[in-house]
Amino acid sequence: MRFFVLSFLLCFSFLKSQKCYDLKEVLKVEPSELYKSHRLAAQNFGVDILENEKSVDKYIARGKFQKVKKKSRGYRLQTLQHSRPYLVKKARTLLEKMAAKFATDTKSFFVVSSVTRTLEDQCRLRKVNANASLGISSHNYGAAFDISYVRFDHVLRVNTKLEKELEKVLEYYKNQGKIFYIKEKQQSCYHVTVRNF
Repeated sequence: MRFFVLSFLLCFSFLKSQKCYDLKEVLKVEPSELYKSHRLAAQNFGVDILENEKSVDKYIARGKFQKVKKKSRGYRLQTLQHSRPYLVKKARTLLEKMAAKFATDTKSFFVVSSVTRTLEDQCRLRKVNANASLGISSHNYGAAFDISYVRFDHVLRVNTKLEKELEKVLEYYKNQGKIFYIKEKQQSCYHVTVRNF
């Protein structure tokens, strides 16, 4: 019996230590035409693809990544399961400006549902969300975040008025050349990539 328990623990330990992605295969995946601009924008911040927690820690130690507050004027950060509460400085600053503008315009706040993701995070997410990208995401560079368009003021329901106001804020910053965004219908969020303007 001890032999089986020991064997199981060794196998489990070995499997846990294995990468759940093959970087060469991930790099082969071509982004859609719509998403290419997001990836290129994210790559302009001088951050290598974030493979794991260690790579995130490296950029935190260098001061390249800044912690995203759980709560700020105009937004709340949901409990994160497949991403980390860090962004490059320009992305964090812009998130705060967008949220403040949204709060001024609406007296409400939106919910940020995802921030920086490593390839390991992306792989874990894919196990529970078939829509999660197989390739490289702008989240993998610390320059992107997702904003829910069905959760305002911590209420989960469609609010067409607030959704339109959020889209106005996104359009405002897009027209200034500061962001790209995509409305992800299956995830009920706006995927926002900050440009290095």
